[in-house]
Amino acid sequence: MTSKDMFGTAKWCGFDEKCESPYVRRNFTVEKKEKAEILICGLGFFELYINSKKVSDDLLVPAYTQYNDRDLAPHYDLFGRMGHHTFVMKYDVTDYIHEGENAIAIRLGKGWYDWNEHYLSYGKMKLCFDLKIGDEHIASDEKLKYKQSEIIYSNIYRGERIDASLMIDNFASVDCDDSDWDNVKIIDAPDTDFQIQTAPADKIIRKIKPKFIRDNGRYSIYDVTEAISGTLTVKSLEDNAEITVRFADALTENGELDFHPTGGKIQQDIFKITKAGESYCAKFCWHAYRYIEISDNAEIVCANVIHSDCKVTSDFVCDNEVLNWLYRAYIRTQLDNMHCSIPSDCPHIERHGYTGDGQLCAPAVMELLDAKEFYKKWIQDIADCQEKDTGHVQHTAPFVSAGGGPAGWGGAIINVPYYYYKNYGEADVLNQYFDNMLKYVDYMVSRSENGLVWKEEKDWCLGDWCSPTEYLLPEPHLKSRVQIPETYVNTALFVKQMENLKEIASVIGKEDKVSYLDELIEQSKKMLTVAYYSPMTKDYCGNVQGANGFACDIGLGGEDTIKSTCEKYEKRGMFDTGIFATDIIPRILFENGYEQTAFDLLSSRGNISFGYMMEHGASTIWEDWHPERSLNHPMFGACTRYLFDYILGIRQTENSKAYEEVVINPKLVKGLEEAQGYITTVQGVIKVKYDIWQGKVGFSITIPETTSAVFRYKDNEIKLSSGENNFELEL
Repeated sequence: MTSKDMFGTAKWCGFDEKCESPYVRRNFTVEKKEKAEILICGLGFFELYINSKKVSDDLLVPAYTQYNDRDLAPHYDLFGRMGHHTFVMKYDVTDYIHEGENAIAIRLGKGWYDWNEHYLSYGKMKLCFDLKIGDEHIASDEKLKYKQSEIIYSNIYRGERIDASLMIDNFASVDCDDSDWDNVKIIDAPDTDFQIQTAPADKIIRKIKPKFIRDNGRYSIYDVTEAISGTLTVKSLEDNAEITVRFADALTENGELDFHPTGGKIQQDIFKITKAGESYCAKFCWHAYRYIEISDNAEIVCANVIHSDCKVTSDFVCDNEVLNWLYRAYIRTQLDNMHCSIPSDCPHIERHGYTGDGQLCAPAVMELLDAKEFYKKWIQDIADCQEKDTGHVQHTAPFVSAGGGPAGWGGAIINVPYYYYKNYGEADVLNQYFDNMLKYVDYMVSRSENGLVWKEEKDWCLGDWCSPTEYLLPEPHLKSRVQIPETYVNTALFVKQMENLKEIASVIGKEDKVSYLDELIEQSKKMLTVAYYSPMTKDYCGNVQGANGFACDIGLGGEDTIKSTCEKYEKRGMFDTGIFATDIIPRILFENGYEQTAFDLLSSRGNISFGYMMEHGASTIWEDWHPERSLNHPMFGACTRYLFDYILGIRQTENSKAYEEVVINPKLVKGLEEAQGYITTVQGVIKVKYDIWQGKVGFSITIPETTSAVFRYKDNEIKLSSGENNFELEL
């Protein structure tokens, strides 16, 4: 939709480039109170006020997208034409408006739009709105005036600087004197596709009172007690105070903030406050942190936990401490990485919507959170970031130049819509992006030789990122090093994606469009076996770093390879895998009768394990198995869904969608005697609870009315009815 189609006669308004964050306002008169709604887009982010009241508790809107075209050539000349869209917020504001004189005001921040350090700006801050009251329209135009707000510096990564002396308390009131304010500039509308935003906005989800650790005489250190993303509200203890707040995920041995895990980047807010007792927090950014350093002229009011408003619609509890930690840590990590309706890799260092991490975690997020509209939006971002001429899918969506690999990242254009359909049952998304999927396959074939994927743009070919060697004493500092071949990983992942595409084509009746995939799949499988399989050991790539899992996942290797994989991890007792194999290996073990080994891996406390993270005080999942860099990275947590799929046994039947048909088939293992949890599907809540006692196991299983369900355990098969089912079986 064009700007005219969306906003009618409303004009786009701009500001002096020196203005870091403007107030924008005007008064208007209403003859008769009627239904009122507004369409508004403020780029990068905005807050809307009418008659001194903030409209909505939405934060950081509109959602981050590949807003409009940019000149990428000076820095990224290898990248071709891509798509663009920009969101518009729609609010019912009837209750905010009264007869007589009214005031509308907007506060703007640069956000991702006017960010011009390494990744090229989309443009300068701008604003457009159409306020409809009955049949009348109050539209953005030359009548708007603006003034620099108290936010004198705003950076999406580094933080904000606020000068309270510039704050105008009544900027959204009809009584505000704007006689010395500047007139807005009328500018051209961005060339983009405007859409109404349905994806969830960021919000303050909860508030935490940090715990005091120590005071060194100039500043104090506090612990939030968990790693969060959000802001901090501070209160001045004196007049004319300059308060400095810094944030970090960890402390050094000396108890100071440790910036190493965030790549040396310092997140910092500075507040210049005129009166004691006044409180402030950053407006147009967020920080990711557990520890706070604050100057001693202020006190902390609260830590504000902020992320996209995706409700947690699941729960898991058992009698194993590591599995309980894994569920809680993954949920926290994932939510910390959901901002502006993109799933990021980490909420501080990069904050990018990496297509690798994003596609890997998508099925877990869709299963455990209310994320339908979130992913509907992000799928469009992925499609926008596919080059129109070549079919290449970028490593990040929205696009920022970053590292990745051909299949593990670009395959998001197939996998994320596929998981979306499986979880929500809507085939429209498959139809909408089917041509994008075919274009991607063409691109991958062009980057292959004899069925093996060898390279990508700039010769990027990352494989199983963060695969470890060993973290064994006396060298616990040993860095990660990938030994599993990148070509092997990407080819196996590409085969899996083509198989998913065949299923997609079957769902939407376009099998004839993908008939050629059979030959491609067969050729790739053959060459994977020729190049990487050892008949002597029955292993692929020597089964290094979970290599067998990639082959087993596409039907290669057979029972001998699966058995070899199990024997390795039985003996090893912990992971040796990277971003993708950590997800694949437990699933392969669970699916092939080696659930005890899968459970032992997930609950391990070895040197490379989730238990290791737990025992070292982590509240979120790390990017590496040891705390080398980011301490808030969801990728290894993708396997958390197996607590539900296998430990509790909640799985869809092979050809089912949207949990219309499920099999409850819990994998009971030694070391676990109690487990319970639930997921919330589009059909309703599915809940499983079991207790093992004196050679028997008691089950309580709740099934939605519209779900067909059967229970299977050993030789037992029980048709489950809707509602609660309770029974007991011999172990």
